[in-house]
Parts: sequence; structure tokens; C-alpha cells
Amino acid sequence: MNKKYILFLIIILAFLTVNSYLFFTAPEPLREMTNEERYTFSVYDGFKIVAGLNDEYRSIYTKNIVGEGKKNGLKFDEHWEDNQIEAGPLPALFLRSTSALLEKSPVPLSLYLGSDFPISKSNLLTGIQAEKFKEIKEDLQPRFFVDKETDRYIGMFPDFASAKACVNCHNDHDNSPKKNWKLNDVMGSTTWAFPRDSLTTDELIKWIDVYIQSANQTYTSYLDKTKTFKSSDLITIGIKWPREGAFLPTVNSFSDSVLNHASIDLIKSFIDEKD
Repeated sequence: MNKKYILFLIIILAFLTVNSYLFFTAPEPLREMTNEERYTFSVYDGFKIVAGLNDEYRSIYTKNIVGEGKKNGLKFDEHWEDNQIEAGPLPALFLRSTSALLEKSPVPLSLYLGSDFPISKSNLLTGIQAEKFKEIKEDLQPRFFVDKETDRYIGMFPDFASAKACVNCHNDHDNSPKKNWKLNDVMGSTTWAFPRDSLTTDELIKWIDVYIQSANQTYTSYLDKTKTFKSSDLITIGIKWPREGAFLPTVNSFSDSVLNHASIDLIKSFIDEKD
């Protein structure tokens, strides 16, 4: 198991323990808690953890792989999986692939990227999620609720246009219903769903584990695809990043960078709450 991954888990569990008033469900009075109850978290707090991790993966991929890569000749395309296309996945497709892999896992946790102005109609928000998204656009805060149509607990988080690469892609796309996106606009939402209102420590660790595996597998698929490019001899996979030229970091280097940032952000959020 990756050392950075172990460190990240330790930081999360320490964070959860110290902030028990936020993450633990309150015990019933005058009754000893069972072992299972003692380590049960709200599903909504679980959503916050994996949503933060997802944000780190997408942010680093978007800015440091796609954004910097385009400056140095790397290509990214919505049809990247086609044999004749020599390109990597766009940020939204990185999430879609990760989501599909997550869906195949034994963990009943799902992830969906939606918008009120999606390029793909399949990503159009509808029903209660469309209603909650209007609220998100007003105050930029996540929403947690039960979707009675799917009988799932939901966590919706604002998806910001955090990089120029995202803005330009959506504004220039032929099928985009909106052409005036700007940096930091709320372009949509990442929506998490789970069938229960709580989860144990072991389940939370499985959530984190399966998400990291899914995101890393998506990135690995991209690296594997570059080896089939006719120009593959121009792309070096190793410790260097696209900002230095036609380079791509290994999956371990990429994942380590994500977990470093995620750990730092988690510690910062802990400090902010204590203040």
C-alpha cells in the first residue's frame, strides 16, 4: 500500500476522532454503545471526505496535466478512448471514467457530474437535484438530502470552473449550450449517493480506497494509451510533469501529489474549525 495513502488515512482518522462532535452520531442516553455504533459516521460527513479527495484529483489533473500539457503539445479529446485518437481524457471525462469504475466496485457509492448547461444531455440535472442546484448557485454551499425517487442519501457539491482549460473547452465546444463561461463560475455539481444514512470506519476506509483505485486506474488507462501513440517516443513517463515539456508523471507520482495536497487541505480545514 502506498505510504502517502497510509498517511492520508491516518490524518483522516485522526481528524475524525478529534472532531467527534461533527462526525460521530450521538449515543442514546443511559446505554452503552456497541462496538459498531462507536465507529459510525454520518453518510454526509463521508461525502465531504471523498468529495474533497475528488476535488484534489480533478484539480491537479486539470491544471497540471491538461492545462500544462496543452502548452507543451499534449492533446486531450472527448473521444480519447477511440483507437485512432491520440489524446488523453478531458477533465469531465476523467471524472466520468472514475465514476464508471466506482460503479463497478462492490461499494454501493456512486458519483455523478451534472449541470444545468451540460455539453452532454445525459448530464442534465433534473428533479430534486435541479432544485438543489439552484440553491447551490445562490450561496455556493453543498446540499445534503434524501432523494425519494431513488431512495438514496445525496451529497451535492458545487463544481467550479477552476482552470482556463475547462472554460475554453466549454466555450469552444460546438454542443455547448452556454458560451460565456468564466473562471470560478459554478459549472455544475458533483453528486454522491449512498443507500444508508451512516457508515462504519471500515466502510469509510473502503470508500476512500475504492475512489483512489478508480481515479488511479483512469490515469493509468491514459498512460497506457500514450504508449500506442505514433508519437509515443516523444512522451516520457517518469518523475517529470507536463510543465517541463512532453512529460507525464507515473501513476504513483500523480497519486502522491494528490494525497499530499489532500492531507494539507484537511489539516487546514481542521485548523480553521478550531479557530
